[in-house]
Amino acid sequence: MLNKHVAVAGKPLAALVAALALGLTACGGDEQAAAPAAPAVVESEPVQEVAQVATIEGEVFYRERIMLPPGSEVEVQLEDISRADAMATVMASVLLKPQGGPPYPFSIEYKPSEIDERMRYALRVRITDPNGQLRFTNTEYIDPFSGNPVKVMVQSVARAEPQASSATGGAAASDQDVEDGTIVWYLETLGGESAPAGAGGKRVDLHMNQGKSTAAGFAGCNRYTGGFSSDGRSTHGTPLSFGNMATTMMACPDGGQLEQSYLQTLGKVDAYRMDGDKLALLCGGDIVATFSQQ
Repeated sequence: MLNKHVAVAGKPLAALVAALALGLTACGGDEQAAAPAAPAVVESEPVQEVAQVATIEGEVFYRERIMLPPGSEVEVQLEDISRADAMATVMASVLLKPQGGPPYPFSIEYKPSEIDERMRYALRVRITDPNGQLRFTNTEYIDPFSGNPVKVMVQSVARAEPQASSATGGAAASDQDVEDGTIVWYLETLGGESAPAGAGGKRVDLHMNQGKSTAAGFAGCNRYTGGFSSDGRSTHGTPLSFGNMATTMMACPDGGQLEQSYLQTLGKVDAYRMDGDKLALLCGGDIVATFSQQ
C-alpha cells in the first residue's frame, strides 16, 4: 500500500517536473529565436585636413652705412603680381622689429595650395621709420621661389616733394622738351579704375613718336623709355604692342605699385582705339588703360 501510494503520488510530481522542463525549454527557444541585437554604430568625427605650410626664408639688407631709428619696421610681403590691370595681391606677409644693422633675417609662411603655377609672384620689402614714412624698398623683381635663403637688397627712398603740374602734366617734360612729332598722353584709367597720381602728385604719361616708333614717359615713380610697333593684325582695334621698357632706378615713397601695374599693362597691350582726344589701350578686346591729351 505504501508503494502504491508513492507511485500515485509521484504522478503529480512527475507532471510538475515535466511542466517546468517545458517552460525552461520554451524560454530557451525564445532566446534562440530572437534576432541578434544590431551592433552599436559609433559615429566618428570628420577628420580635418591640416593645411600644408611652406616657408620662404631670407634676409633684407642695404648698402648705406646708417642705422635705422628705434621703432622702425621691416615688412616683407609675398605678392601675386600676375594681373597687369590690377594692384598686386598680398598672399602672405611678416612684420619685423629690426635690432641693430642689416642684414635682417625673415621667414614667411604660406600655403602651397594657394600658389598657382600659371601666376607670377614676387617679394616686396618696405622699411618704415617710427612715423610710418617709407625709408627703404626694393626696386628690382625678387623671385620668392628661387630657393632659400632669398637675399633682398633695398634702396633708400628719395623724398620727392609735390610740384605744381605744368601744361604737360607735371611729371612729363615741358612743351619745350617734347620732340617734334611726339604726342603726349596722360593716364586716366588703369584696369577700369581711375588712375591715381604717382610720386609727388605727378600724373603718369605716355609720349609716343610715330615717326621713330618710340615710347617714353613717367610711370609713377621712374622715367621709362622704349619702343612700340603697329605690325600684325587685330580683330578688336588697330594693332599695337610695346617693347621692353628701360626705367630709371629711383625708389619713391609713393607710386611704386602704380608703376608696376602700369608697366605690366603696357607689356600686354595688343591693340588700341582712338576717339577724338581719347586713347584706349586694349588686351584681347578688353580696355586695360585709357588716356587723354590733357
